[in-house]
Formats: sequence, structure tokens, C-alpha cells
Amino acid sequence: MTPIQEVDIYSDNKIKISAHVVVPNSSTASAEAVIYDPNYNDLYSSYQTIGQFANPADAYEAIIKAAQKYISKSGGSINRINNPCNTEFVDQNTQQQILNKLSVSVTVEVNA
Repeated sequence: MTPIQEVDIYSDNKIKISAHVVVPNSSTASAEAVIYDPNYNDLYSSYQTIGQFANPADAYEAIIKAAQKYISKSGGSINRINNPCNTEFVDQNTQQQILNKLSVSVTVEVNA
């Protein structure tokens, strides 16, 4: 089984993004997301590949950028980020540094 780190991103306009940092081997990481947007479709979620990266931290940063872009299109902003299954690849401190760099004003949660 390919190891993943799950990151749940919530917005103030009810969008939820369940994203994954996927690390199949030590030389690559990828990012993907399942987006639930009740403003667009309250019955179904959509799957979105984000890309392939050299390391998990770059994949995480791409996830946050993609989430910001998607959520802001409908006038929202990120208001919560939780790692429901620990932080296997990108630790809480590294995540917080990335959020600070991208001006996302939330505190990273783990197992909340």
C-alpha cells in the first residue's frame, strides 16, 4: 500500500477539501484532493490531481495553493486545517511555516 498523509482543509463558505500527500518512494511525492463544494454540487465530490513533486513539503505547499485558489473563487478563505491521521511526511511545524509563508492565518491541527 502506498503511504499517504491526509490533510483536511475547511473554508468559511462550507467547502471541504480532503487532500493527500502521496509518497510512493523516497524520490518523489504527489498531491491530490477530493473537493466537496456544496455551493457547486451538494450531492457529489470531485477528484483533482495536483501534481508530482520532489518532496512531501513541496506537495503540501501545492495543496495549500490549490485550496486557496479554489476556495477564493467563491469568495471564501481557509479557516481550518487538520491532519486527521498524524503527520507522516510533513510535520506540524513545517506545515505551519508553509502556511505562514502563504499568508494563511490558521493554526495547523493534528488529530483534532
